[in-house]
Amino acid sequence: MKLNYITIMVRDIEKSLDFYEKLVGLKVVNEMKLEAGRIAFLSNGEGETMLELIELSRGEKVETKGMVMSYAAVEGLEVLRARAEELGYSPSEITDVAPKPKYFTVLDPDGIVVEFSVHNS
Repeated sequence: MKLNYITIMVRDIEKSLDFYEKLVGLKVVNEMKLEAGRIAFLSNGEGETMLELIELSRGEKVETKGMVMSYAAVEGLEVLRARAEELGYSPSEITDVAPKPKYFTVLDPDGIVVEFSVHNS
């Protein structure tokens, strides 16, 4: 069974789109404007698991306790961490403690911990 998408009920879809497009590198593959809000699906490629962002004027919002989303960095962590700072986020220092791969974290606009790591093949 394949995971189709993960849904996050966001507070501000524009801020979330900015984060996931400019820092994570995802692309919007479908978008719907509704009377009560907006929905956007993002992905890093056809057939990949998508991230669905939903902003509704009256609706629940994501709660982030214990939630971490992890992405494999396709560029150097130092470059990606510098970009996070340039975009106004506060990334952690890069951690390199075996056996876990080298990584850093940053909070998305809704407080979700997003981890970027390098996986050597």
